[in-house]
Amino acid sequence: MRGFVNCQACGNAMTAAWSKGKYRRYAYYRCVTRNCDAKGKSVAKAKLEAGFEQIMQSLAPSRQLVELAGAMLADAWSHREEKALSDQRAWQAQIKQTEKQIEDLLDRIVDAERESVIKAYEKRLDKLERQKIVLAEKASKALPTNKAQRECIEQALGFLANPYYVYKNGSHAVKQTVLRLVFVEPLNYCRENQYGTPEISFPFKVLGGSACAKKMVVPPERFELPTS
Repeated sequence: MRGFVNCQACGNAMTAAWSKGKYRRYAYYRCVTRNCDAKGKSVAKAKLEAGFEQIMQSLAPSRQLVELAGAMLADAWSHREEKALSDQRAWQAQIKQTEKQIEDLLDRIVDAERESVIKAYEKRLDKLERQKIVLAEKASKALPTNKAQRECIEQALGFLANPYYVYKNGSHAVKQTVLRLVFVEPLNYCRENQYGTPEISFPFKVLGGSACAKKMVVPPERFELPTS
């Protein structure tokens, strides 16, 4: 949470720290901004994180909306697959066209007598050869597979269905990624009223977030797509 919670009074990031008790150490957050009304007023780490967990848990949309998102992702993937196949065919056609141009230039070089003309043809030939290499690299790219499609969509749905689960069970790097994907900006915290209204990212706004009447909790890491 460090760096992702701002003081609501001044808008600056709150700082994490530790205090030493008689038998143990206690973690807390506080604002250290000069002239801030909340400067130096500490908030227990457990209290701050408990409020954050409530926000995260409230983002789980209904199952119907998650299934709708899955259908939309599958449709978008199909369009992407069609475009990739279309691009590959276009590149292959351009390769054939380039090879034909190379053959024509070779014939012209053989028939040419003037040195200046031959050099001009050779320069053009070199450019076409480089162009052919670039096109061949593009055309050789593997097309997206059905397995890759399924894995990507299942992982995306697993995250959308329960971002809190991904956050809770992820590494520090995963937690930071989840925060950036879920929230548009850092959260604001006030000692009296706790968190302000969070600005969530577009996907969770579309899926309804806390406005959904029915919530779902999906503990598995991946949301299984229907087989039929």
